[in-house]
Amino acid sequence: MTIENDFLPFATAGGANVVTQAQYAALSAISTGYQSGVAQSAQLNKTWRQSSIMSAVLAQFIVNSTGQPAIDDGTTATLLANLTAAISAQSEALIGSVRNLSMSVTAASASATLTADEIVVGSALGGLKYTLASFNKTITLTTPGAGGMDTGSAPASGYVALYAIYNPSTATAALLATNATSAIAPNVYGGANMPAGYTASALLSVVPTTSGGLFSVVLVQDRKTNILQYTALNSSTTSTIAATSLSIAGGVPKNAKRVGGSLSLSNTTSSNSTWAFYATSSGTGVQQFSVNTTGSGGNLFGYSTLDLSSQQTLTYALLSITAGTCAFIVYISSYEI
Repeated sequence: MTIENDFLPFATAGGANVVTQAQYAALSAISTGYQSGVAQSAQLNKTWRQSSIMSAVLAQFIVNSTGQPAIDDGTTATLLANLTAAISAQSEALIGSVRNLSMSVTAASASATLTADEIVVGSALGGLKYTLASFNKTITLTTPGAGGMDTGSAPASGYVALYAIYNPSTATAALLATNATSAIAPNVYGGANMPAGYTASALLSVVPTTSGGLFSVVLVQDRKTNILQYTALNSSTTSTIAATSLSIAGGVPKNAKRVGGSLSLSNTTSSNSTWAFYATSSGTGVQQFSVNTTGSGGNLFGYSTLDLSSQQTLTYALLSITAGTCAFIVYISSYEI
């Protein structure tokens, strides 16, 4: 479907009655304007063509960038608003970019308030963008629509993705939650239940829910979510362990790109043992931790920004153990999306 553009270029056909560019540039009227006397149609046509071509091009830029028609109804408000939106659409700002985003839930709750100095939302990746300043919105998981769940109820012991959504017609912003337990949440809301009038969005966070479908205790700072300590693995062995995949779906969502936490290593006898985390099963991004104990004892190591190459999966190995039994506990306390 062709979107209407009422601003048409004038006198552009081959052989149009216009002076040449050199002739036009030499006219004294360029600086003084046309004076009284007989009007030369070829000169006037050139002037009208120059102005009409630029208005037609500018109007087409609006149409192409916003998907909105450029209507000549004698008013400027809509054209100006759409031109502003078209320029915004060409900005280098990334959808989902935030400044000082924060959300704190100190006890399991159906509601939470998210704030940010600035959020960039968009109609689609590479599409029309809007910048929302001084964002301060509350979301309630038991409420449907803008300010709540997009559809249905919040999942029990799962994850919800939180989106900033925007209605450009009313300049209204809100938060919207959607179930993100079983699939990666896209950067722009991709469900079928966007509230009416809201055409732009951006993924802000993916947070866990309790068994009752409430927000779990979290602290969200920009793209990082701090959670209550989750025990991903608690085991022991008397021999080395080759690179092994560990599911951490109970602690982090599918959107998680990296995790942080701690590792407890201990030996039952005087022994040396070395543990490793890997970003991939091929051994890249290794982080190693060694413990040397005399008798019973151990160490607690902190790790951070450990990349995940597979969704909700860590890769670990016990590279060496000289004697006795090595006990190990893997904790996760944060993730980034």
